[in-house]
Amino acid sequence: MKVTMKEKIVLLGKGNLIPENELAKHAYRAMKWNVKWKRGLNEEFFRKHMRETELIFHPLWVAKLLVIAARSPFPPKKIPMMGFVDAVSGYRGLLSAMPHMTEFEADPDKIASPVIHSEKVTKYIQDIQQKQINRQYLLKKPKHQIVELCLLYLPLWKVNVQSNQLQEIIYINANTGESEDYMSKQWKTEKWLKNII
Repeated sequence: MKVTMKEKIVLLGKGNLIPENELAKHAYRAMKWNVKWKRGLNEEFFRKHMRETELIFHPLWVAKLLVIAARSPFPPKKIPMMGFVDAVSGYRGLLSAMPHMTEFEADPDKIASPVIHSEKVTKYIQDIQQKQINRQYLLKKPKHQIVELCLLYLPLWKVNVQSNQLQEIIYINANTGESEDYMSKQWKTEKWLKNII
């Protein structure tokens, strides 16, 4: 019998993951409304036709940012912010709050490898600063600092649904139960990798 060594990762979230027996409900909720309207598509349908479920861990770079806005003659205003970069697609943006982080042990074959490594992620963070933060300032643009940068893993349920009516692979955020359809579609394109300052 082969023993698989677990790999320690830092998980995005508190570590309270949605159990596998609740996936049918979340898979149904993740469907677009036009699919839900098809006759016979309900939670029970998804329960019967889920062929494979797999918990995977997707890499995201998360950065603590400091925006320093000059306001002469007063001292500069320092505003903390959070940014993220999908380490596979390059999709990026701002986070509304500091995410929870938890140490977790996972099977190495369930952990996706990052395409964007630590040497290159700074360019993507600078792109967030230039295109998303700076546009909030009409006159003088602020200065920026990257306070901390860390690689976290987003837990996702990959659900394969196969029937005559529906053939679909659904990605569900294992922390919240929300669909990660948009993010998963970005993995197949190089749009975000090319569109960099």
